[in-house]
Amino acid sequence: MPWCRRSSVVVFSAGVAFVAGCAYVRPPKPPTLGIPLKIVALSAVERGSDLVVEFLPPTGSTDGAVLKTEPQFDLRAGPEGPNWEATARRIEVPAAAPGQVHLQVPAAPWVGQSIELRIRAAGKHGRLGKWSDAVRFNVIPPLAKPALKVEEMPHAVRLSWAASSGADFRVYRLAPPETEPTLVSTVKTPEYIDNQIQYGKTYVYSIQAAVVSGNSEAQSETSDSISIAPEGRFPPPVPEGLAAIPGVASIELTWNPDNDTDLGGYYLYRSVNGGPFARIGDLLTTPAYSDHAIETGKQYRYQVSAVSLRGKESAASTIVEMAAP
Repeated sequence: MPWCRRSSVVVFSAGVAFVAGCAYVRPPKPPTLGIPLKIVALSAVERGSDLVVEFLPPTGSTDGAVLKTEPQFDLRAGPEGPNWEATARRIEVPAAAPGQVHLQVPAAPWVGQSIELRIRAAGKHGRLGKWSDAVRFNVIPPLAKPALKVEEMPHAVRLSWAASSGADFRVYRLAPPETEPTLVSTVKTPEYIDNQIQYGKTYVYSIQAAVVSGNSEAQSETSDSISIAPEGRFPPPVPEGLAAIPGVASIELTWNPDNDTDLGGYYLYRSVNGGPFARIGDLLTTPAYSDHAIETGKQYRYQVSAVSLRGKESAASTIVEMAAP
């Protein structure tokens, strides 16, 4: 702080004494020019028939002052080249509330061209800031919005759609307890099998086509969302590996275990001397059974089926045959 000699002056006015001390007066600040800072958060993507442009307006000026009023914007798009500023088309930016600006611009004037997009801001007195860095991309004919179909399969949900060829497809899913769709996969063919499901829950799916070339990206409009609540309408797979071996006054039966998460158990069927098959025993919870209700000299045939927790029964397995020991 500047040094000040101690001194005082006594002033008498109307019989009252005032003592004046030493004080330092700063020089007045020059007025701000109000030139907005360069915009550094410009992005753009082609979506459907539009260019979707987003940017964050500057809040300060080049001389460190806070902008007192919302700036105006000079946004332009045009073919790359040395005369870009003179030839680029101006894009109107409507007045917006403070914060991220989002606008959609028809892409038709630039289809088939490689363009660059730049923006700059103007302050209260019309003084322009610097151009932002360019966003460059190739504008292609609009990608078709996928027409999505969803159906339940055994232990899965199948998605299929009709859409533009040559694109990648982004699969979005909203599953409990989520509140926003999540990108679960990107595929190159118009089909996706979601086997990460649980019965009794509702899932919402949507698809978006995309073509990415370097830093350029074109997207379709996202498909209409479709919800599905898989119910377990399909039975478990048919059991395999059924085998019979003789036991002590019994026929011992085994088969390969089914690891299906929806498995409730198995039903075993038996035929005696070529007669019709009839179910024996209750629902079996393990892949094995000892048949003691047999008679020597008779011929026995067996089949097994799998049953879901919801009571859906599979077809019967291949037949095994054995004479009672």
